Amino acid sequence: MHSANCDCKAEHELATTFVCLREYLDLPSIRVFNSTTDPNLGRIVFKPYDERLSPPEILSDPVETELLFTVPFSQPCDVHNFLAVNESEAALELKIFANRPDFDFSDVEATVPTLTLNLPPDFHGSFIHNLNSVKFKGVQDLALHFLSNKGPVKLRYIGLRGRPLQPVKGVVDVTYEVTPTADFNESLSEIKNFKIIE
Repeated sequence: MHSANCDCKAEHELATTFVCLREYLDLPSIRVFNSTTDPNLGRIVFKPYDERLSPPEILSDPVETELLFTVPFSQPCDVHNFLAVNESEAALELKIFANRPDFDFSDVEATVPTLTLNLPPDFHGSFIHNLNSVKFKGVQDLALHFLSNKGPVKLRYIGLRGRPLQPVKGVVDVTYEVTPTADFNESLSEIKNFKIIE
């Protein structure tokens, strides 16, 4: 699959400081609609980067040349980069919708996308598409709508890079005072018309 001059990059050669977000995706819950594949197998193209050229791939229905992926995350993440192995005949239009759970084809035209990208054919998955980081903060769900104007959509790999957000866990440790301290009473007395009842 690789030749000496294939222009492929190893993961450490990507010009990005962000981590692969694959481990933060809810992989079993990723769905793909309008493909020749089982809708429950949308996860098969969300591979580790070093396996991006391996089979299988996902192909759209040959008549309706569009695919829709719904991608839930297992914890919120800031998404900064998008990569794909696009083996389609021509460039694809990609509409990305952030934080839209339960998204389907009826929502594609009725909803303004968070971002629209033009994806030229990329047989190596080495081209990094930078996303507007402000629009993709704290992402918990993504919907990815791919549209081809020439032939079916054919994707072998989809990669997301960014930073996971640390979830808040446990109980907040707080101490309450029944009787205010002397310093507290003094600072309150400085406030105009504030009276301390003792």
